[in-house]
Amino acid sequence: MPRYDRLSILVSLILFGFVVSQVIELPTRIISFVALGVPTTIYLSSRWFIGAILGVLAGAGTDSIVRSHPHARHTPTGYRLSYWGLPCALTLFSFFLLPLSPSKLLWLVGLGLTGLSLSLIVIAQYHTIDQRDRYHDIARWVLNLTAYLTVVVSSSLIYGARVRSLLSATAIAVLGTVLSAEVLRSPASRQDVKRTWLYASIVGLILGEVTWAVNHCTLSDLTGGGFLLLIFYVTSGLAGQHLRGKLARTALVEFAVVSVVGLGILYFV
Repeated sequence: MPRYDRLSILVSLILFGFVVSQVIELPTRIISFVALGVPTTIYLSSRWFIGAILGVLAGAGTDSIVRSHPHARHTPTGYRLSYWGLPCALTLFSFFLLPLSPSKLLWLVGLGLTGLSLSLIVIAQYHTIDQRDRYHDIARWVLNLTAYLTVVVSSSLIYGARVRSLLSATAIAVLGTVLSAEVLRSPASRQDVKRTWLYASIVGLILGEVTWAVNHCTLSDLTGGGFLLLIFYVTSGLAGQHLRGKLARTALVEFAVVSVVGLGILYFV
């Protein structure tokens, strides 16, 4: 099946799942446990169940399209998993944000934008498989920008929810790991998948630890999300430079300047 047919089927199925979630209601399951000496309760509704299915569908569909590329048919599974993060994150956050739309018209507009964004992400990922692809650089730039936007939006929402650090920090750590794997992924890293995921995990761990600390501060939602974005940008950038063997003094100075400027902007926001 041609890859664009696969893409249209993938997007159609996901959007159909969004529509079905509006009319199907399953019983809510309550999970209670004690973590770090504090009782914690999680409510798993039908939306969580359907959202999880759609997230996995987005990742699996993306993997199917990626494997249709001649240069990706024999790549390691770990390398292909780095393509899952961005489509899964976009699908999940759109799935939980769209019901907050104040009108059906805005919900339909958001649904269309979700389908368009998902399609552009998968197409951009396809063009980053081969570094000799003429659209490789612009596709890489689009994916990085989308990853940064996803981090700041999701971090602002999770931080603004003011839930327990055990849940919010864990969620942001997982998100930071999968999105940094997308940022760190390159055709050259195909031969060193374990190292790439190790660096991505370190970035996610740092982001989770910072989230745990930021939860004790009284920051606005946007400021908290912007601070976590700054941490993600600096740590993933340094990790990427090191993976490519380009970590030099000039790069350290550049990221130091970005950090100072970013903190200054957040201070006055």
